[in-house]
Amino acid sequence: MKKLVFIFIIFFIPSLWIGDGAFVRAQVMVSYGARIYMANDTIFANGGISTYPDSSGVGGQFRNSGSVFLTGDWTNNSGNAAFTSTGGLNGGSTITCLFVGGNQNIQGNSTTEFYNLDLRGSGVKQLNSVDEIVRNDLSLNDRELATGTNIIHVTNTSPSAIHRSSGFVSSLDGGSLVRSTASTQSYLFPVGSSLNTLRYRPVEIAPLGSAPDDYAVRLANVDPTTEGYDVNVFKKTTISLVNPGFYHQIRRDAGPDNASITIYYDEALDGTFTGMGHWQNAPQWEDLIASPAVPQSGYNAMNAPSWDFSSPFPAFALVKILNECGQTFVPNAFSPDNDGENDMECVYGKCIKSMYFVIYDRWGEKVFETTNKSQCWDGTYKGKEMNTAVFVYYLKANLTTGEEVIKKGNISLMR
Repeated sequence: MKKLVFIFIIFFIPSLWIGDGAFVRAQVMVSYGARIYMANDTIFANGGISTYPDSSGVGGQFRNSGSVFLTGDWTNNSGNAAFTSTGGLNGGSTITCLFVGGNQNIQGNSTTEFYNLDLRGSGVKQLNSVDEIVRNDLSLNDRELATGTNIIHVTNTSPSAIHRSSGFVSSLDGGSLVRSTASTQSYLFPVGSSLNTLRYRPVEIAPLGSAPDDYAVRLANVDPTTEGYDVNVFKKTTISLVNPGFYHQIRRDAGPDNASITIYYDEALDGTFTGMGHWQNAPQWEDLIASPAVPQSGYNAMNAPSWDFSSPFPAFALVKILNECGQTFVPNAFSPDNDGENDMECVYGKCIKSMYFVIYDRWGEKVFETTNKSQCWDGTYKGKEMNTAVFVYYLKANLTTGEEVIKKGNISLMR
């Protein structure tokens, strides 16, 4: 049986009209300066679509209300936004572009203004050296949209303009997801990464005003130190730990409004955090006013209720605040004489989740052992009172903050 191959090439034609309800199937669709008018039509382009300017430098445009299904790449070199938003033969362009192949590129030297961008099929959908715009809905579904060094900008100010099941926007090389806002509702930034450790760590931004604003978010799925934000040396004394696994870059690109920022994380994989930090001033990591937010869909969260974006640095990270639980403390002496003072040798600490505490005499014999944080030593061994002596202890405690405390030292028993 002969294989029928459809090749649809448009070049040096002032315009092409495709009738209402038509179906066009093409292996490769290339437009050289042609304007394509469509009315509720569907294009299936198995080899992708490319647009270029004609010999006089005029680039073609799509004007339609139909759908385009691509299994190949989208290339816009036409010097315009490809999809016109003006009225005319078929009114405004409300096309839905569906990427249904495997790994696919959205590329060229011109930014495309997609109306609806719908990502399906398999593989990763990659912005290749060009920024892109979505004027209505971005449907990630279960796909990764990799921006690389570029941005994907959703200009629809509805908080529900982005749809997903398990998909996310990744930005490994400094790109970002940008959303336009015009209300005080919460806007989801579904950012993640498939680099090394697969992570979906979204951010929600709720503007504190209803002015037009543009906010940008990037998940950097790396140790912040590798990108110039040292987590080990340059941190304020109030911070005991800056998350070394990942951090976010969050900025306001346009508009006047401060915003509430919520960062979500997976406690089982990432650990427990007690605050949020920002790279600023010295510069260094400094804690900011933040508190735990309501967990959602299995993710814990930290929220900074108001951020003014006055700092030139975009880096935000989850942190652990030093001494918020006080010191985990083992007294170095006690006197079990039943006078009501220092009669028991106990472990003290507000945030102890679990522990192992053991005491040895000077010959190395174990005289006390417990994993119960409420159990103390009364100075006896096998039912007999121990004489005045110096003992050695070892403590390993896990705190509710996720920290591990190990202590060892001497205890003087005095009678």
